[in-house]
Amino acid sequence: MNYPRVASRYSKALLELAVEKNELDKVSADVATLKAAVSGSRDLELLLASPIVKTDKKQAILNEVFKGAFSPIFEGFVSLITKNGRESILIAICEKFEKDVLEHKGIVEAEVTTAVALADADKAKLVVSLKTQLGKEVILKEYVDASTIGGMKLFVGGYQIDNTVSGKLRALRNQLIDTSYETKL
Repeated sequence: MNYPRVASRYSKALLELAVEKNELDKVSADVATLKAAVSGSRDLELLLASPIVKTDKKQAILNEVFKGAFSPIFEGFVSLITKNGRESILIAICEKFEKDVLEHKGIVEAEVTTAVALADADKAKLVVSLKTQLGKEVILKEYVDASTIGGMKLFVGGYQIDNTVSGKLRALRNQLIDTSYETKL
């Protein structure tokens, strides 16, 4: 996902503060709690996105809903976001923060898509291979998509490697379409 520049800035500021105060794990847990609460409540999601509800009312509601649930750092951060009128991008900030935390810890997320679920041994081999190539810890997210027919599609660090049968067929089709046929008479 592309995050708005402002979400990246807020995320970076929260990460720096959490690291400085040595509360990165607690703030990460707070971020996960907030994300889960908002994704689980349509009303809360609508409240954050609503331009009609005044900022002080949003702040009061958030304080009441999450009373005592967050660390002082994250509580102050949410208050600042609301005071600055940026609550509509709060979830984007949280998602960016989670990615920034992984990067800070030297962990990379990799997504693999296959036609059938990978065996545990194959997943382990893939993780070890990626770890060796990237020099970082790897968290593997697996997706199953029967339309790939066979092979795998790997997305890691902004790069995509498509080694699926459907991808190769698509490439072949495009190559055939682009090739002009000339008869030799």
